[in-house]
Amino acid sequence: MSNIDALLKKYQLAPLPGNVQRLGKLIQGGFDKNADEIAAVIKADESLTARVIQVASRGRQRAVEMEIEQAVMRVGVGAITLVVMSELLVQAVTKTFSTMLSAELQIREDLLVPDNLVVGRIDFSGKANGRVYLRIPCSAADWMVTKFLGKDAAPDPGEILADVVGEVLNIVGGNFKSNICDAGLLCTLSVPTVEVMANCDRVPVTEEQNHQTIFFYVDGVPIFLDLVIMPVVENR
Repeated sequence: MSNIDALLKKYQLAPLPGNVQRLGKLIQGGFDKNADEIAAVIKADESLTARVIQVASRGRQRAVEMEIEQAVMRVGVGAITLVVMSELLVQAVTKTFSTMLSAELQIREDLLVPDNLVVGRIDFSGKANGRVYLRIPCSAADWMVTKFLGKDAAPDPGEILADVVGEVLNIVGGNFKSNICDAGLLCTLSVPTVEVMANCDRVPVTEEQNHQTIFFYVDGVPIFLDLVIMPVVENR
């Protein structure tokens, strides 16, 4: 059994939703020829529909009303890949926090990013290419380390917060890799890197890359998850 398989079994991480799995395979089969079916799968799921409309309305103050078929063609394969991958990533993160830290993350629309954060990063490459960032405020050290190790396990939580973030990101990566493989988006993931950063209110992204920040809130602690997708070269 691989290390990832052992982690998934140990923490009983969730299987991939069928609609998201279907979308991943449709994307790999060719965006143009499968656009109608991609739109139909998205249209049948309120959460996916809302996220695609939001991406299609980027740059406007609020999401505009449009047919989902129109939105799918407007955003293209890169943004649809971002939507699919973000669903897989959110599932991986929420399940990991639930099983490892007994913390139920709630998605928020927007949260203020504090000055000092521990930033964990995983790169992935293959049928989709990009990066995942998990940003945890340094001020959350007591909460996160206690949740992970127990109340009396660390006399100075701030000193080991980066190590805890790295361990959590390892489990997130295992679940995320399982999900993207099930979706037909076979990728290789890097070993997580973690560093303390000041004024990291946004992650580095170019105009050609698709990017989404997901804001979580739990027990008074803001948590920031970023997904960056490189330009997609479609199979034809």
